[in-house]
Amino acid sequence: MRTPFLVLVLLGCGSTPAAPDGGGPSVDAASRDAAPALRDAGAEPDAERDGEPDAGPPPEGPHFAATRIGDHVQWRESHPVPCYLMNSVACTALATTGGVTVGDVNDDGWPDAVFARMDAPDLLYLNDGAGRFSLPPREIDPTPWLSNGVALADFDADDDLDLAVGTVGDDQLLLYVNDGEGRFEERARARGAALDDGTLHATMSLCAGDANGDGFLDLHATEWRPHESDRHTSRNALLLNRGESARGFFRDSTEEWGLSMVDVERAGAWGFTSHLADLNADDQVDLWVTADFGCSRLFWGTDEARCEDMTDHAGVGTDENGMGSTLGDFDGDGDLDAFVSAIYDDDCGEPCYWGTSGNRLYRNEGGGRFTDVTDAWGVRDGGWGWGTAFFDYDLDGDLDLVLVNGVEWTREETGFHEDPVRLWRNEGDRFVEVAWELGLRDRGIGRAVVPADVDRDGDLDLILTHARGPAILWRNEAAEGRSWLVVEPRGAWPNLGAWGATVRVQAREGGPWQTRMVGNGCHFLGHTPGTPHFGLGDAETVARVEVRWPSGATTTLEDVPARQHLEFEEPAE
Repeated sequence: MRTPFLVLVLLGCGSTPAAPDGGGPSVDAASRDAAPALRDAGAEPDAERDGEPDAGPPPEGPHFAATRIGDHVQWRESHPVPCYLMNSVACTALATTGGVTVGDVNDDGWPDAVFARMDAPDLLYLNDGAGRFSLPPREIDPTPWLSNGVALADFDADDDLDLAVGTVGDDQLLLYVNDGEGRFEERARARGAALDDGTLHATMSLCAGDANGDGFLDLHATEWRPHESDRHTSRNALLLNRGESARGFFRDSTEEWGLSMVDVERAGAWGFTSHLADLNADDQVDLWVTADFGCSRLFWGTDEARCEDMTDHAGVGTDENGMGSTLGDFDGDGDLDAFVSAIYDDDCGEPCYWGTSGNRLYRNEGGGRFTDVTDAWGVRDGGWGWGTAFFDYDLDGDLDLVLVNGVEWTREETGFHEDPVRLWRNEGDRFVEVAWELGLRDRGIGRAVVPADVDRDGDLDLILTHARGPAILWRNEAAEGRSWLVVEPRGAWPNLGAWGATVRVQAREGGPWQTRMVGNGCHFLGHTPGTPHFGLGDAETVARVEVRWPSGATTTLEDVPARQHLEFEEPAE
């Protein structure tokens, strides 16, 4: 058994005061002694602070109902380190732990979930077939790896889901190969995926996707770390699958593809979340990286195995402290728009060590350009935002938006330790906040949030993680019986999951189209297969379903019965 590193990296965070050179105000011994330390190892979670739902029964009528997932906490601070608000370095684990990924690990048709843990083995919760995680969890690996962002995807094209795990304070990225029965063997170093350059990692989120269009899934990782004078690389890295020559083996292609995130606007490397998707309709996969300190970037894919930084040209990257992000067609015009979570603070005082202007909502105008419509749609203020996701919670045919949030060092120093979850309902020309009225009442220190139809009843539930508290399944009882369709296209080998396919649905003849992209499931510390899910209102038959496969072929189905998981295969060439 490998002996893990038991030293957590001490870093700042977008949430941490810092001087322009990447350091922060110094702290003398007296200040350190006076600052509150972390709780003792093994201390029980604080329900108010660490993530239990607010007390009280759910409201009558449409609502979300909370269930705690297991009895695990993703970080119990078994390796306590001092974290002080005014220290030049802060505790990355305190700020960012809470990774979760969803997928059908054992091929029984039900979504399972893997939870990363900082000081104990990562846990696999298998769905019990009734939409619950009631079975005792399995340890992915008996060794605690200081895990953070996680992603399930079929990297070796053998028709089962493998597991990639990023670490904070350990010396490598992890890659677990699935044996086909939901058991895993760690093979990162053997397969070129470890990114082990002898320094400790501070990996945030992981994102799977087919970056070069060869049908094999690649992996992008983000890393948040301050400047180090002897380091000019980071784990904001693109790992390309070697494909037919060695499927499920990787090479680091970050520099070759022009994707360095080191010293972009500020010394250091500040990535939090990334996405691999075609955002300008040129049949090339682009890379969106949401990053701290004004460092968010949009790289256009080209046909020359290289990307171009087109952030300014596209009109994005204006977020001051980008953290989480999500892609989705919220305005129904057929292309992917973007939402970026950040910090809104209208009472920061002087000096203020973080950006205060809040979230960004970018509407895709086509032609590689975006427009900032944050205020027009009413989503600037989300507190201290982290994980976020577009999803159609009420099955009315347009995408709504959820955001989790919160940060805490000492309660008297920041006003964000009780940030409530935001759920914005899409009204067609603006978003309206409805979390509280639907019973989605969570004031814990939220981190990841991923939509998943855990009980396969046709509406999307939410799995929400907390930095130091329990994970919560928020079961969706808010769709009021509306109709739905889940489209599960099966692609030709090697892209069996049809990642990158575009699915369009027209509920009624002559009506509006809804657009989803298979594989669009990358979030801050969270990951899903991005299976296309459509709300249909009161339509019981779908006029038309259209799939544009990554190969360019198109499949069209008409008069499709609603309320089903629609499965079909890519036509042979």
